[in-house]
Amino acid sequence: MRELAYVNGVVTSPEDATVRIDDRGLQFGDGVYEVIRSYAGRLWAPERHFARLQRSLGELWLDGIEIADIASATRDLYAQSGIPDALVYIQVTRGVKPRDYAVETNGSPTLVITVRPMPALDTERRRRGVPVITRPDLRWARVDIKSLNLLGNMMAKKDATDAGAFETVLQRDGLVTEGASTSLFIVADGAVITREEGTHILSGVTRALVIECADELGLRVDERPYAPAELLAADEAFLTGTSFGVYGIAAVDARQFAAPGPITSSLDALYHRWVKGERDAPR
Repeated sequence: MRELAYVNGVVTSPEDATVRIDDRGLQFGDGVYEVIRSYAGRLWAPERHFARLQRSLGELWLDGIEIADIASATRDLYAQSGIPDALVYIQVTRGVKPRDYAVETNGSPTLVITVRPMPALDTERRRRGVPVITRPDLRWARVDIKSLNLLGNMMAKKDATDAGAFETVLQRDGLVTEGASTSLFIVADGAVITREEGTHILSGVTRALVIECADELGLRVDERPYAPAELLAADEAFLTGTSFGVYGIAAVDARQFAAPGPITSSLDALYHRWVKGERDAPR
């Protein structure tokens, strides 16, 4: 097993990988990324991640690279690494160009892929839940694009760390949006509620899988706007993300929850049956 990096066809160790200093990814954050988790030697829901990456590429006019080639390079690098439980990071930038705000769409993008070991799932967080704080959503208005520009997310995560919390739940225009690096759900009167897809949230892959789990369990899922007061009044709340799956929320600011609640626990159990291969894996 070994950590590997890929830069435009060159495979090295991550510490030996290099990109040009005039790459637009470095100069402007002009690019997109995707993260895929693997479990026990298999990439988890790869086709869904590649589909989201393809959409992000299209939204930023990143032509000159085929998603099939990205997928092939990703699968090959992961196989070479031999790491059973890994985090695979894919980054596509507009490539090397003179530093100019103007966008040229006919260039040669830079493709960077890394494969590194992923720590085991945190059973304590799954068992006890995690605390979160709330803050204004200061990110840009197209967070549906998984872009390299993550300063707003980073600042929100620092607020969480400083407060001893796991995550920051973001609010904009009087409505809850999502976590700084996670999707957010609440449970009220037996219904599972999350924000509807749009430019205000990232369409999380794990979010979609958990909605499928809810459907399988016969739970009603409402994708709609909701206010912070509804979050605080919820029976349960939980986060989803590629790196961990499902975490119940134990506290939102000063509001304590009994976490994980029964519906959160049912969704978590079904999701991890999927992860363990006890049911057909998603594509």
